[in-house]
Amino acid sequence: MVRQHHHRNVRLTAFGVALALMAGSAVEAAPRGIAQPLTAMPGDPANGFKVALDFNRGDCDACHRLPVPGRPADSFGDIGPDLTHVGAALTVPQLRQRIVDPRALDPQTLMPAFHSTDGLTRVDPKFAGKPILTAQEVEDVVAYLATLK
Repeated sequence: MVRQHHHRNVRLTAFGVALALMAGSAVEAAPRGIAQPLTAMPGDPANGFKVALDFNRGDCDACHRLPVPGRPADSFGDIGPDLTHVGAALTVPQLRQRIVDPRALDPQTLMPAFHSTDGLTRVDPKFAGKPILTAQEVEDVVAYLATLK
């Protein structure tokens, strides 16, 4: 799904977004995020790790570097920012917003809206109206990312 992007065409845009995030300007100017969890059940970081690496669900490593023991550095995508310490840089509500629908922060983002179906175009009819991740999977991924300090 995400691996379909042409790295050559988006590298500069992603690099600019990553620089803005590292500089803090995008984070400071962004809304506070989604404060309330999407489920009553707390997120499970272990399951979030599995979802994040699952090709058919999160596939986060297609675009982001993650701390995965035993994985070579060149096996991760480089379109998005390195997530190795994202839990120290962003709050849980900010992480949740970025997973649910990052377009709220950057309408031009290449990152998919993992739990929103509003305003999407060119969606395969069999996936129309269905989010990529369930509410619990979002909470699990957020719980995992929050551990990355």
